Amino acid sequence: MEVDEIRKVAKARPFKAFEIRVENGEKYLIPHPENVFITNQIIVTVDEQGESILIAPEAVSAIRLVAEARKINA
Repeated sequence: MEVDEIRKVAKARPFKAFEIRVENGEKYLIPHPENVFITNQIIVTVDEQGESILIAPEAVSAIRLVAEARKINA
């Protein structure tokens, strides 16, 4: 996925929580804009235990707003 697409969601105002899904099926919730750091080479966030998660932008398969993700997973 293009880094600019990810940045656009992360910088949206008002901010809406979103989920990053990666190719292996894992997903990471971004509940607040301060919970994600994005560069051209890497996306950094933290999991529920506070552990750092490093994601290569090319591994991102989808980004969904939390409300949309819940509808799809329901």
